[in-house]
Amino acid sequence: MNQATADAALRAAAYVEAHGDPLARARADALVGRGSASDVVALLAPTSDPAPLREALAICDDLRALGDPRVRDWAEALARDQSDDGGFAAALAPEARRFETGMIAGLLARTRYARPQVLPAAAEFLAAQWSPDLVQGGSWRMISAFASCFANVDHEASDAILQWCGRELGRAFVTRAFDAVRTARVLVSCDAHGLPGSQLAREDLVIALVTEQRADGSFAEGVAATLDGLVALRRLAG
Repeated sequence: MNQATADAALRAAAYVEAHGDPLARARADALVGRGSASDVVALLAPTSDPAPLREALAICDDLRALGDPRVRDWAEALARDQSDDGGFAAALAPEARRFETGMIAGLLARTRYARPQVLPAAAEFLAAQWSPDLVQGGSWRMISAFASCFANVDHEASDAILQWCGRELGRAFVTRAFDAVRTARVLVSCDAHGLPGSQLAREDLVIALVTEQRADGSFAEGVAATLDGLVALRRLAG
């Protein structure tokens, strides 16, 4: 990480310190080396619903803490929620189900605690519903969900789906439909510096992150976006 991006990360952490709740502040401290990931995980107490469990895993992933033993219980709780059709969050509407299923599958694939049958079933659930129309309209949620799953779970449809996600992610960034933080958030969820077909250069995205940062250290939309930006700076510029 060069001096410009290191300074940007520290400014983002300072903004979160000034405006965030205790969990947000602990996350920022851990991301800039002033605290530990374990301390952050200890603050997490998700309910048994899929979305809060997924959010807890995402925080652990941001901190490279998916190997924490506490993640095992959350992964097992998510596995119990999986329906016979392979999807998660059965009570939600179809688009919301696709989002939760894709993001959960991508996160579980990066833990050491996923049951062998969970990931193929989730990927098959999404592949059966796949259509380029889902991402061609520039839906950030659908690009994120399908990219996260198929970048982390092997499936015969992975290559084709990732090509579409990469192209639409790159298009959305170039046309400014997605800012740098939202674009980088997709790559972080894929645990990747790029996607097939996106023609996104990591260096250009890092420059855009630094350029889009506000004078007070924040990124658009406040503390949550600033934490996303901080994660992106650490992950992509490190």
